[in-house]
Amino acid sequence: MTTGDRYRELLDEHLKGEVLERMVRYAELLELWSAKHSLVRFAEPRELVERHLLDALAGARLLDGRGVLLDVGSGAGLPGVPLLIAKPRWRGVLLEPRQKRWAFLKLVIRELGLDAEAVDQRYENLPEDVCFDLITARAVGGRKELLAWARSHLAAGGAVALWTTVDGEQEVGVQGDWRVLSWPLVGLDRGRLVSLRKRST
Repeated sequence: MTTGDRYRELLDEHLKGEVLERMVRYAELLELWSAKHSLVRFAEPRELVERHLLDALAGARLLDGRGVLLDVGSGAGLPGVPLLIAKPRWRGVLLEPRQKRWAFLKLVIRELGLDAEAVDQRYENLPEDVCFDLITARAVGGRKELLAWARSHLAAGGAVALWTTVDGEQEVGVQGDWRVLSWPLVGLDRGRLVSLRKRST
């Protein structure tokens, strides 16, 4: 069984058609680059699929219709790349200031034909007038600062999605001017996907 066949077998019950094939190719690229550059830690294909790819895809429920996604501290492309694969009507900006990871994201975008760009800077340095329909962050610190920045960079009806823990959910939940919804992350006892939307004024 080839590496691609193994990933296809693990993902087949979750994805179909072109989306499945793109995700398989992404998994292959992650495995290849992680062996050389330590992009993502995993012991074997099942762990990569369950702990990282399916974890990222939990956010797909937040991507209706079409829109523009900003993935902050994208790293190896998680969660941004799996979400853009699953929701091809969305465009994406993958922010990653570290050069090796930025180079990987550029390769992934090209190989998978994603409607996205990789930008090698931090969110604080983006133009003041840019807005996004969904801002995502996984394994990124400084949530309070990110939410403060996001207030003026969300399109009408937009949301921030954080992959965090029970404790992280409680931390962001005290930010009083946000409406907070959360869901458990499959396979992580204390993992949470938290969605925050600005309250109407």
